[in-house]
Amino acid sequence: MSPEAFEARLYGDLSELWRFVSPPENYVEEVATFLTRFRRHGVPDGGRVLHLGSGGGSIDFHLKRTYAVTGVDISPAMLAYARRINPGVEYLHGDIRTVRLGQTFDAVLLHDAISYMTSIDELEMAYRTAAVHLELGGVMVTLPEELRSRLANGALEISTETDGTRTVTMIELVHDEDPSDHRFENTFVFLIREADDLRVEVDRHVNGVFELEEFTGAMQAAGFETRVEDWELSDWTAGQEMPLITAIRRK
Repeated sequence: MSPEAFEARLYGDLSELWRFVSPPENYVEEVATFLTRFRRHGVPDGGRVLHLGSGGGSIDFHLKRTYAVTGVDISPAMLAYARRINPGVEYLHGDIRTVRLGQTFDAVLLHDAISYMTSIDELEMAYRTAAVHLELGGVMVTLPEELRSRLANGALEISTETDGTRTVTMIELVHDEDPSDHRFENTFVFLIREADDLRVEVDRHVNGVFELEEFTGAMQAAGFETRVEDWELSDWTAGQEMPLITAIRRK
């Protein structure tokens, strides 16, 4: 991951907000699409799945019902949070570009942590990490977590979540200073209200953006054969390009 990712406050001193920003209930349908592909490629129920860039564990909350999950993340705050909601899951500290666990798994999931790769070299490093943890013929499910073709400079999203005691409104703004490179900025503003108290926090993330062919090319360079499919999630609008990639280790 890029050094800037490690300064992102959502993965550090603002990790308390994770349950508002990315709760497990948001991932039921997504995880079902991953299971479909794992099963299609022979991953048995009870098999071992390596989740690279496991974050706060919201995906693992569902994966663990079917597989023995090992999560790897670079953020100590995220690892601590994930262990609290998934006490039976093994979580290990590591950088998805370089971590080597000395073991192989039945499958690898590389979800939106790929968004913190900001060069082709970093993409290849992350995919090589996946490859070395799979036998030949092993499967990785991954997504291109920002495509140049769909990145809208200046795009603004606002959402509000509450737990009955605290209400968090998140404002997310996309800023792409140079459309010719592989980097853009996501700025988050959090309005956190508890009773009459209002706290405002700002967080900045530097993310990567690539063409679909750059994602698949990096996977192929890492030894994978790729299959790109439309991601069958019900909340994508018609015509919106949102692929999901199944990659098989061939070398």
